[in-house]
Amino acid sequence: MKFLRRIVRLLVLVVLLSVGISLLMAAISPQRWQEIQLMGQSGREIWAWMGGGLLAAAVLFTASELRTRRRERFLSFDNEGGAVSISTQAIADYITKLSTEFPSIVRMLPHVKPTRGGVDLLIDVRVKAGSQVHEVCELLQQRVRERVVDGLGITEVRRVEVNVRDIVSEHRPS
Repeated sequence: MKFLRRIVRLLVLVVLLSVGISLLMAAISPQRWQEIQLMGQSGREIWAWMGGGLLAAAVLFTASELRTRRRERFLSFDNEGGAVSISTQAIADYITKLSTEFPSIVRMLPHVKPTRGGVDLLIDVRVKAGSQVHEVCELLQQRVRERVVDGLGITEVRRVEVNVRDIVSEHRPS
């Protein structure tokens, strides 16, 4: 089914491009315009606009397809029973749930980067001022590694990098 959709999309793109280019070339070239002799001289401008519009539609069609093609990434590993694949977004959501264990963390945004030798976990955090930032980050690194290895069975955690993006004040202005 996906193959059929790709063929149809390709055909639509080819038709848009070919008709758009044909109309534009016919309107621009005086010799071709005389050959087809449609709508008189005033019709050339209309044909040029229609050809340009079809080319613009082809560009927009291509741009919209590029955005929707973004596929979700998975981390896969084999075990005795077969293969297991876990979405990188599911891993990131799993890591985010650790923020409840750290009262000094205001916000946590993990990024999972699959690599050839395993997985890199990059975590952006916002922490409260007054907390021991260095200790919180070290403890977070340790907990994330433990949780991913023990809870998900991903043993190839290469590195856990914590980036403090913001330190917010503890008291809020009234």
